[in-house]
Amino acid sequence: MRRVAVVGAGWAGATAARTLHDSGFDVEVLEAAPVVGGHARVETLNGVVYEPNGAHIFHTSNEGVARFVQGFGLVRPYEHGVLTALYLDDEAEPRLVSWPPQVAELERLPMWPEIEQELAALPPAPAGDDFETYVISMMGPTLYTLFIRDYTVKQWGCEPSTLSSSFAPKRVELRRDGHRRLFRDRWEFFPPRGVNEVIEAVLRPVAVTCGARVAMQDLDELSRHADAAIITAPLDDFVGRSGEVAWRGISMRSRFLSTTSGGTATPAYVINHPSPRVPYTRTVETKHATGQEVEGTVVSEEHPGAPARHYPVPTVDHRHEARNAQLQREIVDNAAMPVWFCGRLANYQYINQDEAISQGLECARSVAAKLA
Repeated sequence: MRRVAVVGAGWAGATAARTLHDSGFDVEVLEAAPVVGGHARVETLNGVVYEPNGAHIFHTSNEGVARFVQGFGLVRPYEHGVLTALYLDDEAEPRLVSWPPQVAELERLPMWPEIEQELAALPPAPAGDDFETYVISMMGPTLYTLFIRDYTVKQWGCEPSTLSSSFAPKRVELRRDGHRRLFRDRWEFFPPRGVNEVIEAVLRPVAVTCGARVAMQDLDELSRHADAAIITAPLDDFVGRSGEVAWRGISMRSRFLSTTSGGTATPAYVINHPSPRVPYTRTVETKHATGQEVEGTVVSEEHPGAPARHYPVPTVDHRHEARNAQLQREIVDNAAMPVWFCGRLANYQYINQDEAISQGLECARSVAAKLA
């Protein structure tokens, strides 16, 4: 039986491992953390489910991915809506409006005449290599300033003009159709106890070793009992040169709150806070998504700038993506067996859960074809 070692037990690694296992391969997963699940895992505080790595809502229009997760219990429908807290100069309290911005709501803002003129002057389609130029061409300078600019500065710790526009089409939108859900995908799920049990079910028949930190120097040893390796870990760390590519991290400052009849404390699961008046970028109250019927709730403030690997930094010149590709080639050239890279960390990509799962499925197919 051909053997495959998988480094990392997040969505990508777990999906690849289970798919190969079900195809008849002997698979071992090596996870550095004490538990599987990666950033999508939830925790509990006084019995309330919350997300220590920010909001993770599963959504997809990929039928194969939807079928995969449904097979492991990710089936509870959920429709995700987001609000933005706008701090207007002459108003003491923030005004809550939809995210993405809805033109019908914007008409009620005091600066609507200026916004209306800017919208009428927009080009037929957004364009621009940098994030700032692209978004202004999508919604005009006033809406960009209200919703985007300061949020982006807080989130990324740099000027928006230095960031690539590559991620803007997936993350920024101006709506005129009244669609209130954040996502337009066919399937959208959130399990009542989080995805922990789902990912654990994916990995149930697979050999998993937690607390196993694997680095490039370990590949020779792995090759003695494995025919191939799949790496889902961050590559700068994997090669022992942490910091060669830039990452942006967040810290979630979570607190338990008493609520009347076990309800929620905020108006929405996620509320964006673009204003520089507050140090965090958004609040997350996962109880909106889980529907837990328990006393109390947990509200988390998402503070950017932590020393963690949550987001790759998409600069205009794509220098970090290029360096990550160099690291991939270095690992392949020095490995004593075939190596594949899969998922957000190893591929240095800003992707959603369904895209990580899709990469895991495709990676497993590629490995199986190579080793057949």
